[in-house]
Amino acid sequence: MFHRFRTAAGEERPWTLLEIVQGRPLRHPSHALFVHFPVAYYLAVLAFDVATAARPSPGLVFAGTLLLVGAFAASALAVTTGLVDWWQMVPSSRKRRWATRHMLFQLGAFGLFLSAFLLRWPHRHDPSAHVSWLAVEALGALVLLVGQWLGGVLVYEMAMRVSTGRRGEPERLPTGAPGPR
Repeated sequence: MFHRFRTAAGEERPWTLLEIVQGRPLRHPSHALFVHFPVAYYLAVLAFDVATAARPSPGLVFAGTLLLVGAFAASALAVTTGLVDWWQMVPSSRKRRWATRHMLFQLGAFGLFLSAFLLRWPHRHDPSAHVSWLAVEALGALVLLVGQWLGGVLVYEMAMRVSTGRRGEPERLPTGAPGPR
């Protein structure tokens, strides 16, 4: 099951911390599980703040502040799992260079949204977002989306961490699934 690793020879051992962080017990890369939350939260903050420009709502402003807190917590998981994947890449390889760019853009987006959080905290109960928050968040969203595109290139064009098979074992396809082309 999930609690033990079984080798090709049938031997069992506990999963290592590295394997758990990588998502191997779930047979799914863990970084991909976590990245959606901060991205969705960051973009929702911007959407909430734009909405308050059209119709003031202290509830939306406060909800946006709380979403930023959630985004930061979710970012901790995404960053941790991403760093584990990055560290496993071959130094100076093309994939690692792209992953480094991806990481820098994502950290830049985090920094911009952190700045927006610091700007908004004293005004978190105001009826509408301030123009300064909107500007920082819009720039943060742009940087975030470029970073996401770079991550997409890693996964879909460079095949980074798309295999869930164990190292040294061919990936097993479900019964009836088409094989590699």
